[in-house]
Amino acid sequence: MPDTPALYPSYLLRVELDETRDLGSTRAGHRRITPILGGWMREMGGGLRARVLPGGADRQVVRIDGTVDIDARYTAERDDGSLIEIHATGIRRTDAAGLYFRVMVRFECSDGEGDPLQNALYIADGIRAEAAVLHTVYRVG
Repeated sequence: MPDTPALYPSYLLRVELDETRDLGSTRAGHRRITPILGGWMREMGGGLRARVLPGGADRQVVRIDGTVDIDARYTAERDDGSLIEIHATGIRRTDAAGLYFRVMVRFECSDGEGDPLQNALYIADGIRAEAAVLHTVYRVG
């Protein structure tokens, strides 16, 4: 029987958001787009530091039951100038049990295949602040 994967808190991520634009009903569902203005990413315990660059977006589809499908893509720049492409997909919903906000995070880095960000799976919780989303990112062991 396989071992249950462990979760290791790895990064804190703050994504600053612009005003959400409502596209209305489309063939895929009710669409919204929230432009990303900036933010930051920090490795827990030191190490990696990066700033989220403006220009990305969180493209959402709101389901009939109110659950939001999340598809956010944006770029961060490390202190050394190398780039990290961030792609977060998941769901956000509120029900009697409270808020459920989880995403899978994939990283693509400009400095080669050896970057540990690219060689592991990550999931994150989510907290929606007034004009930002805050994530604790966990490496799946």
